[in-house]
Amino acid sequence: MARSLIYVALVAVLGVTAAAPASAHPSTTAPSTADGLARPAADDPAARGATAPIGGVVPGLTGAAAQQAAGAAAAQFKASRLAKASLAAAQLHTTWGVDLPNSASAGLHATQSVLTGITTTGGDYVYAPTAIPASGACIEMTTAYTPSGSKLWAWDWCGGRDGVGKIVNLDASFLATYTTTVNGRAAYSLDEHRTSTTANTWTAYLYNYQTHVWDAFFTSSGTYDLPQFPFGWNMFEIYTSVNPATGAGYYCKDVAGKVFESSSVQVLAGATWVAAAPGNSQVDPAGTPSGSAYDCPSLSFTLAHANDHWTAQLSGGSTATGYEAEASANTRGGQAAVRSSAGASGGAVVGYVGNGTANYLQINNVTGTAGAHTLTIYYASGENRSATVSVNGGTATTVSTPASGGWDTIGSVTTTVTLTAGSNTIRFGNPSGWAPDFDRITLS
Repeated sequence: MARSLIYVALVAVLGVTAAAPASAHPSTTAPSTADGLARPAADDPAARGATAPIGGVVPGLTGAAAQQAAGAAAAQFKASRLAKASLAAAQLHTTWGVDLPNSASAGLHATQSVLTGITTTGGDYVYAPTAIPASGACIEMTTAYTPSGSKLWAWDWCGGRDGVGKIVNLDASFLATYTTTVNGRAAYSLDEHRTSTTANTWTAYLYNYQTHVWDAFFTSSGTYDLPQFPFGWNMFEIYTSVNPATGAGYYCKDVAGKVFESSSVQVLAGATWVAAAPGNSQVDPAGTPSGSAYDCPSLSFTLAHANDHWTAQLSGGSTATGYEAEASANTRGGQAAVRSSAGASGGAVVGYVGNGTANYLQINNVTGTAGAHTLTIYYASGENRSATVSVNGGTATTVSTPASGGWDTIGSVTTTVTLTAGSNTIRFGNPSGWAPDFDRITLS
């Protein structure tokens, strides 16, 4: 029942990002480049070689040690990409994800959830997610859940190497350094783009939340070994066998109650980072697949925001309902205004919020059950700021919003709010200073 991963090349859509009004974020100290990452002005991705990482280097095993640490999980992964039969013929191999632009996509951004303490049984493997840009990218970044635990690897697809180039365990040290909280779950931020066109060099970076710079994870150069497969990005990929005791795949029990999430998925179209959207990418398979097709009836899939925010959950988990800041149903007071942002989930944020009580953003028609909910605020800011939050005109509380890395780089913070049954309003402001620029919110 194995299914090979043959992706379609799509027409690339170039995005244009309008400059942010300067007064929307005064005293900006973190310059940002065309790809939305905070870097020194001279550090342009097109000019930077693979030997000049922005920050440090992510610790991990490389070469033969990495291959050995990956073990049978890597053998399954390689078999699927080379369109070979599964190592266990009875296994089901299938995926859910998105086909990304081919000819004009030379990079990929995403924020990926991390589960810890997961060990799969019955010979099952879950790769959730995998991420590889098109245009002959050398590196496929993969979060792998295996019999030996949770791991992150960079698969090297260039120069005939075709194996794990680097691997790290998703342990406490990794979580403390390279993850933040998104929708109540630990998640890492990934940047992979071509760093030299001459040698077809690609570099993958992870954002270091302790030092606030991007650390190099892995670099590879050479000829792409699978030109027949442009690939794309898989939110969820499995190898599974049915457990006779449950009638479902072994992994279905191993990750019961867990949620896999990928958000802020972007592609590099020309020199501009743009959100993955129906105009530049395609869901594969189309529609909403059933959990039964993945040998796990309790599994459900949600395209929370097409096509840049995805979740896969098993019964017992929880997903979040999202609201875009720039939606026409919302209320903007005073100077608050919408501006384009390539890094934002809907391609826009709301700025000019705060610096007085007249300038506010109010998100309307927020629905939910009565009681406490986790509110996740997605925002962009080049410096440390704060925002006030009030529900239904009630007492406002203040939430700190640390610098996200640039005015087109999205960060997130969480707080707890109390909703009434039915429709609610959530207002953001800052009476004494500028608030960050708001992308969206989610409630869970």
